[in-house]
Amino acid sequence: MKQNKQLFTIFLVVFIDLMGFGLILPLLPFIAEKFSASPQQIGILAATYSLFQFIAGPILGRLSDQYGRKKLLVISQFGTFLGFLLLASANSLPLLFLSRIIDGITGGNISIAQAYIADITDSKNRTSGMGVLGAAFGLGFIIGPSLGGLLSKNGFTLPALVAAGISLISMVVTSMLLKETVVKKRFNITKQQSALKKFATVIADKELQNYALIFFLLNLAFSSMQGIFALWAQARFNWTSQQTGYLLGFVGLLSVISQLKILPFVNKKLGERRTLKLGIPLMAFGLIALTLTPSGGFVYLADVFMVVGNSFVGPALQSLATKEVDPSEYGSTLGIFQSVGSLARIAGPASAGFVFAAHHNLPFATGAVLILFALLFIPKPLKNKLFGHAL
Repeated sequence: MKQNKQLFTIFLVVFIDLMGFGLILPLLPFIAEKFSASPQQIGILAATYSLFQFIAGPILGRLSDQYGRKKLLVISQFGTFLGFLLLASANSLPLLFLSRIIDGITGGNISIAQAYIADITDSKNRTSGMGVLGAAFGLGFIIGPSLGGLLSKNGFTLPALVAAGISLISMVVTSMLLKETVVKKRFNITKQQSALKKFATVIADKELQNYALIFFLLNLAFSSMQGIFALWAQARFNWTSQQTGYLLGFVGLLSVISQLKILPFVNKKLGERRTLKLGIPLMAFGLIALTLTPSGGFVYLADVFMVVGNSFVGPALQSLATKEVDPSEYGSTLGIFQSVGSLARIAGPASAGFVFAAHHNLPFATGAVLILFALLFIPKPLKNKLFGHAL
């Protein structure tokens, strides 16, 4: 019962954070246009958040290992609050970039939330716990963009102020409801590895290296699909932005259902490794099915396979990664994984545009190949380094 309360609280925290982020995300190009930004500048603006999240993720995770998850969550949420306030008051393009830089740095806190889940779950329930965060992501991205579109009718300042208010609520919820976890082993800060050295340590570990590579390939393929989907839907079926919005809402809702209901059942029956092996081909099949859809209605069916598969692979990978390290290193390790994901989300949409120019179906076909290639890097079951049993 206590664990369920903690899971609900961290779900609420991540949901509120992502709703605030999702509220602003679809408005950024239009806000940039207000300052006569070029298409190239708008593209760089969109990548700025992920770039600084890539830099900050391991650092925030490592600090949470040292000083506690709750403290770092509150600090990072305060930074997000400041970023949105700056966005609301920005009167120039440099200030707009600064607001996204601040939000990107503090947006690395997802690794802290994942480390919190790892703290309060055992090895059997960890994948399901990670799925709770994925569900919070999906729900935040359903409500956030819809709310942002509604509020933008009166200009762009109001959505930014509402996002700041949501961030403030998130800080209050974290401060009042979230209990600090106790990591079994705390290091003196002077004896800790730097974030850069920790990154090198993870890359040097064969199992973690493989998991990180799989995480990169899957995020690269999925983000490429997301980045180009609106253009693809327009080219294939002449979809409007409203029709694309309906599909994204469906995807978000399906992601929530999959990670809260289907993932726990599948993981209990198969375990993390087999759940990962099931999710990867489901994602690939969904992408291939998109290239073969004869009408817009079949897009929804293809997305079922892709979204369910994606709902399996992320939590399973994160759970497997935590089994390779000491509990005192959950934050830094998961922070590195988030950085790897951020790097993929920078490269994916950028590269998809060039591939799309060659043929509108090619980004999906290429993504399916990348996903299937990731199957080769799943490590064979080995004895756990810390607890001496097979994974």
